[in-house]
Amino acid sequence: MYDDNAIDIIREVINIGIGEAASALSNLVKTRVVIKTPDIHIMNVEEAHAYICKEVTSLGVYISQNFRDLINGKTVLFYTKDCCISLLNAIYGNSLKTSTLTETGIATLNEIGNIIMVSYMSQISDMLEGKISFDLPKVTVEISESYFKNLLNELGTLDKAVVVKNVMRIKESDIQGYLFVLLSFEDFNKVTETLQKKMK
Repeated sequence: MYDDNAIDIIREVINIGIGEAASALSNLVKTRVVIKTPDIHIMNVEEAHAYICKEVTSLGVYISQNFRDLINGKTVLFYTKDCCISLLNAIYGNSLKTSTLTETGIATLNEIGNIIMVSYMSQISDMLEGKISFDLPKVTVEISESYFKNLLNELGTLDKAVVVKNVMRIKESDIQGYLFVLLSFEDFNKVTETLQKKMK
């Protein structure tokens, strides 16, 4: 079982990883990017669908990436479609003002998602002193509200979800997103127990 101390430790590691991601994104888009994480929750995977349905009332874009070796699981980054378009417009400026997701926009979201997800998971691997390998990220533009439910149904042995509600600030725009880190119960315990020992 996890306790408040475990959540605090996970929050600290997440914030370090998110800080690394913000720095990398700032270099990518040539302007300052700040990412804040006002809410972090730990829940069972089956609770995650109800959570996202309660939090998000419109369709959006999912960027997912599998990881393996030291621990095995999946990260999923979610933004509503409107947030994705606001993010792309903030990056490209008014000269490329758009209201739709183009192939270029999806490729950019893919790269952004990869930076955020790898930055966080790499921080965990560094703390655990092991190696995590990453598959290429995949962008899915949601056309049905059943997508996230179907995704969770496919996860099989993954039991725990660390849910990070985050806000990315770029060029006066605030872009709200959700990062899900999905792990087996065994790997979740491995992470929390090791982090607690490291940070004593």
